[in-house]
This record gives sequence, structure tokens and C-alpha cells, in this order.
Amino acid sequence: MDAFHALSLGGAKFNKKRFQSQVQLFSGKAGESSSSRPLKRTKDDAELPPELDFFKYDKGGKQTRADSDKEESSDNESDDEARATKKRKLNDDKDAAPTPASHRVTTKGQDVPQSLVSFAALKDRFDVSSRLLQNLADCGYKTPTGVQEYGIPILLAGRDLAAISPTGTGKTLAYTLPIFASLKSPASRSQDIAAAGVRAVILAPTRELAGQIYNECLKLAQGRKWRIVLFSKATATTLADKDVRDKIDIIISTPLRLVACLKSETLELDNVRHLVLDEADRLLDTEFLEQVQEIFAACSHKELRTAVFSATLPAGVEEMAMQMMRNPIRIVVGLKDTPLPLIAQSLVYVSSESSKLLTLLQHLGQPYVPPLLVFVSTQPRAGSLAEELVLHDVPNVDCLHAGMSKKEREDAVTRMRNGESWVMITTEVMARGMDFKGVRGVINYDFPQSVQSYIHRIGRTGRAGQTGTAITYFTDADAPYLKSIANVLLQSGSPVPEWIMKLPKPSKMKRRMMGKVKRGDDVSPAARITKGDTKKRRDMIAGSKRRKAREGEAVDADVGEASS
Repeated sequence: MDAFHALSLGGAKFNKKRFQSQVQLFSGKAGESSSSRPLKRTKDDAELPPELDFFKYDKGGKQTRADSDKEESSDNESDDEARATKKRKLNDDKDAAPTPASHRVTTKGQDVPQSLVSFAALKDRFDVSSRLLQNLADCGYKTPTGVQEYGIPILLAGRDLAAISPTGTGKTLAYTLPIFASLKSPASRSQDIAAAGVRAVILAPTRELAGQIYNECLKLAQGRKWRIVLFSKATATTLADKDVRDKIDIIISTPLRLVACLKSETLELDNVRHLVLDEADRLLDTEFLEQVQEIFAACSHKELRTAVFSATLPAGVEEMAMQMMRNPIRIVVGLKDTPLPLIAQSLVYVSSESSKLLTLLQHLGQPYVPPLLVFVSTQPRAGSLAEELVLHDVPNVDCLHAGMSKKEREDAVTRMRNGESWVMITTEVMARGMDFKGVRGVINYDFPQSVQSYIHRIGRTGRAGQTGTAITYFTDADAPYLKSIANVLLQSGSPVPEWIMKLPKPSKMKRRMMGKVKRGDDVSPAARITKGDTKKRRDMIAGSKRRKAREGEAVDADVGEASS
């Protein structure tokens, strides 16, 4: 009734007398208003009426729509008996049991541990240290999210886990907290020689994500002398010393760095108790698969616990991940491969590649809340688009892609975190796992390479309960793949034009070509693409940077004089 009241404020009319039978569905009993009903559900009111049970076919069981319709139309059973029959069928299904609807989490596996009610319950249930719980509170964590509510008890119970949860739902804490709680104390305080060596490994597909996970681990490690290593060339050299290597607790790394160290025999992973794959769908892709398999083979401890986390996990990759684990439990938060409904998604048609720049400039010419992420398909296009925006006097434009040096990438990430970058032009390097506070908008300047790529890209906004917007540009060349993205919008509750839903579903071969449309390296209009213009643009950008630097020095000088 609250919903109808809200609609009436906007001018909608609803004749309660004419639709009295429907009103009773929301009011409980005939003649009883919503305001007079008790807030607590009674025994007689424990089940939703069939007309309102919109998720009756999404219970995680094996009941089909036809079976349900057959039950509801049966003349031999009352409504109560039909509901009881449905509940018995769902309870008999041990393979997929739906959990309470607070976070719409579905679990699958044997002997699934009870979910976590609150972080405070960790003390009595799993003997988690008070210091760790205090660090948790200091970080601002108050109540567990869906993936934390179910993932943390599963890992603390010593089970392998495959977790599929939308971006921005707290997956990092869901595996870092169990690692610290299970390891109990730093290795530097242990006198057990047999227990020497790295005890936990966390793999991430990019340096930036690995660095972000490292920072989150440092927050949980406050007050104790945990040795956590963000793997790099420098740390690899340091780990050549066995005395140092044996006191390491946790290593966070990209696969290539770690494999290189394993091959040089300067590192052993036979004491690893926890192996975590963050953004598992990317790590188990062809680019990283062989390296991940080598790392997995090196982790030979009999008590090894493996966990894979991702916002998307295609069926083939999921099957591969399950084969790596022993008696795993699978949890899915919300609907699989669907972003959070807090993100308002839209599709924008542009007539040609050269028209995208004008469309973006029009968008940036209107009021918007920075920072804004703009995704392009290649490194040259990222640099070219950043140059064009600077030339058009768009303030605080920055760029980040894998072709930049390590320092350049780190500086770009730092500027983004400090709020100095308002518009960040980037490639897929920032599409996975990166968490920037307050990102309210994402623009897919170039069409994503896959549905998974789309979900990860737009997942940079709408995080931690915040709202966000996601705009995707598409041209005639992208039209054959539009239906796949439109389905994601539809599942998330975003509006989709009817003509898009009438498009034919792309074939498997067509889907493989998604995002591989040939686009030029330069995003500027064709008439301006010359070597002279390119040099001119670079000179103008360099001059703009020098001018901003001088202005910044002048501001600093004024501030210094005022403070003195």
C-alpha cells in the first residue's frame, strides 16, 4: 500500500472499490487497511499469496514452472497443502538450498555452515581474536554483506569456496578476514620449524588490484607484526634470504611474478594453507591459466584451502575452478552475472566512431559528479582520447593503461584516490576489482568485449550501497552484440527499448567477435589526423601541464604567505 501511496503522489489513480479483490492481497484481510495491520507476521500470514510470490520459480531447486502450475491448479489439494508440498520438494533438494532472503544468497554443497549473523559472533563461534575484531571495527565494518555473511563461516570452517558476488559487495574482506583468523598469529612469533614458510597466497590479475588487496590486509594487521609482502622485483630479491622467507605470512602477487620466483627456486609454497584467486574468471583465462596451475601445484600442503572469488564466472571457468578444489561450496549473491540494481544503466546510439567524441564532450559539458571513468578498447585510443579532452579544456583529465610504466600507473592511481582526477580514461586494466570511493559514473566509450567485461566495467560505480550510472555507446558495427548487454540491463531492472529486445540473439561465433570491431587508434575526427596535428596536440598538452604547474606553485606561495 505504501507503493500505491507513493504512486498516487505522482498523479497515479487507483480505484480501490473496483479492484477490491486485488487490494485485499496487499491489505491482508477484507476491510483491513495496511496501517491497521500488525507489523509482525502471524502464523496465518507466514506464506505469501501465490499471486505475489514472484520468485516462486527462483528457489534454487529443480522444480519447473510446469510442475508449479500443475500444483496450483490441482483440485485435490487446498492452497495450504499445495504450499506445503512445494516446501517439502525444496527441502528434499540437497544440491541447491536457498538461504534467507536478506541478501538473496544461494548456496550449493554438502554440510554448508550456518551463516554469520554479525561480526561480533565471530568471537564465540570461531575464537577470532579481539585485536582482529577491533581492527575490523576501526575500518568501519559494521554488518556483514551477503558474500561475507556466508563466505566467512565457510572458510573458517576449513572448506573450499567458490563465491560469485556482484562488484562492490565486499569480497576482499570475505577472504582476508578468514585468513588472519585462521593463521592466529604472525610466523615471526612461532618456534615451529616445520611451520616455516609462506602460509597464504592471494593472486590478482593486475598490479593495481594486488596493491589494493595489500592495503586492505595492512588495515586488518594493525597492532601485530604480520609480515605481508606485495610481490615485486625488489621483494623477490629480498626473499632470496631463507631467514627472511621463512617468516613471511602472506604474499599478494600477480601470477607471472610469482611463477618467475618459483622457477628460480628462491621461493617455496609447500607450507601454504590458503590460496585465493581474486577475479578468478580472469585468472583462469588462457592468459594466466598455465601460471595459476603452476602455483597451485607448488602449494602442496595437505591442509590447503582454496577459494575463488569473482563477480562473473562463466560455466566453463566455474567447472575448471571446481575441479581445483576439494568438496567445495558454491555461493551466488543475487543473480549470477548480474550487476547491482543501484547502477542506472543506459545505451546510447552514436552514428559513427568519430561522433563519440562529440557525444562525450556534450556529456561532460553538463553538470556531473566526479570522478568519472571512461573505458576504451586499446592503449593508443586511451592516450588519444585523453589528449582530445585536454584540448577541449576538460579539467583534471587523467589516463591509465598497461602500456604505462609502473610509476606512471601508481601515480595515476594515487591521483584518482586523492580526488585530483575528475575524468579517468582507461582500458580493461581498471575494470576488475579496483575500488575507488565515490565513483558515480562509468562511460563505455568503446563497446565491451564480453558480458563479463561489461559487468566488471560498470561495477566500478554503485559500490558499498552507493548509487551510480553507466552509459554505453554503440554504433551500427556494435548492433549484432547489443542483445547480450540489453539482457543484463533487463535483469538489473534498467529500462531497455523494445526494438532492442526484438533483435536476434547473437550466435556463439558472433559472441566471440564481440568487442573486436576495428577502431582507429586516434579518436579525433578524420580530417584532423595528421602527424603535424599530433605533434601540435602534444605540444599544447605539455604547455597546458606547465601552465597548471605554475598556477599550482602560485597558489602554494599565496597559501604560504597567508599562513605565515
